[in-house]
Amino acid sequence: MQPRRADGAAPDLDEVLERCRANDRRALRELYDRHFEPVRRTARRLGTPPSELDDVTQEVFSRVFGKLQRFAGGNFEAWLHRICANVVNDQHRRRRVREGFRRLFGQRPEAVDASQDAELGQREAEAAVRQILERMRPKQREVLALFELEGLSGEEIAARVGCPVATVWTRLHHARKDFVRIGSKRGLLEEAA
Repeated sequence: MQPRRADGAAPDLDEVLERCRANDRRALRELYDRHFEPVRRTARRLGTPPSELDDVTQEVFSRVFGKLQRFAGGNFEAWLHRICANVVNDQHRRRRVREGFRRLFGQRPEAVDASQDAELGQREAEAAVRQILERMRPKQREVLALFELEGLSGEEIAARVGCPVATVWTRLHHARKDFVRIGSKRGLLEEAA
């Protein structure tokens, strides 16, 4: 339960951040609770497999808490998003290295375990999208996920990733082309005519 101000309202984000900087454990927990679901959703939409979501989410908050003293104010959600995107990018890189070693030494990646056909189909589709997303350029993957999966506007994406709106649209254009190209090359999509 989050502490209330004297007027009964929940503390605003600036108050919570200030208390976090003073190592108030309750404030750290409140910050975590407030932002856990958005971070987890962002990580998933950037292509993190369900089996890695907990680890990625914990890594994001570990970095946030470690860097909180250096957060100079401004848009906290954009700052948090950037940290999440960086953690996801790191995870994609590590996964590609692990998969490369498995192939090198003749081991196959773990198979998706599903008991029902519908669930299996959904998991296969999600796995295909993840495979494509993890091979895209990070900035393009990020814009594509924010626009197509999160439903954010160009202006919201520009504020979150720290670039002009025109750059968002350029990245989105190239991201869509790369998504189809990568998916087709890997046999996961049919190339559009």
